[in-house]
Amino acid sequence: MPWKVLYVASRSEKKINDRLNELGVECYVPLKKEKRKWSDRIKLVVTPLINGYVFVNVTEKNRDEVFKSAGVLNYVRYNGGDAVIREEEINALKSIEEKGYYVEGQFGGDFEKGDLVKIKYGPFKGFTGTVKENSKEDIFSVQIESIGYTLTIKVPKEILIKR
Repeated sequence: MPWKVLYVASRSEKKINDRLNELGVECYVPLKKEKRKWSDRIKLVVTPLINGYVFVNVTEKNRDEVFKSAGVLNYVRYNGGDAVIREEEINALKSIEEKGYYVEGQFGGDFEKGDLVKIKYGPFKGFTGTVKENSKEDIFSVQIESIGYTLTIKVPKEILIKR
């Protein structure tokens, strides 16, 4: 079954994920941990990695089951149909979540800004993207094509090849 993307009410991703699980729908919300500062304290807060989206693994037969959960607005559409997410992309999101969102590392001088590159191995193996920066804090951009969302991750140059 292909993964699809739901557009949900703002700030309700985790609640909708719980409700869909209760309905027996396989779903996933990638989360990140971040420190938030208030005037009297600093607290570690868990928030969605991609605001407004919940990923669901449904068949065409039970596609409409998700609308039984309050807060589900619609399926994200792409090229005239529901946006479909590959299993590798879901696994990459899970890896980003598991590793704390960023994989640390640095590029050398072999890659220039705008170069199209592919990741050779590791949790993001097979993903392609463009070099966003090649400076002190080098960054490799990974595009999840099926929804047009860009995640920015740091990776070492050793795992990249030019395309």
